[in-house]
Amino acid sequence: MKFDIFGKKILEVTRIGDEWRACYCGTGGVKRKAEDIRIPAGINEAELEDYIADIFHEWATPGRDRIVKLS
Repeated sequence: MKFDIFGKKILEVTRIGDEWRACYCGTGGVKRKAEDIRIPAGINEAELEDYIADIFHEWATPGRDRIVKLS
């Protein structure tokens, strides 16, 4: 799943076994592991968008005030 985080970054989150793995997506398909994000294993897919919004809420600005699930 990919998320547009308040128009600032694209975050890709995948479930690998019992863990969530997060990567920042750059241009040209380049990805970088999001070392600054730890998503608890107990978070389910339905809760993921809200969890990411809580982590990055400081990035919200007028007109860019929500997380958008891209895929």
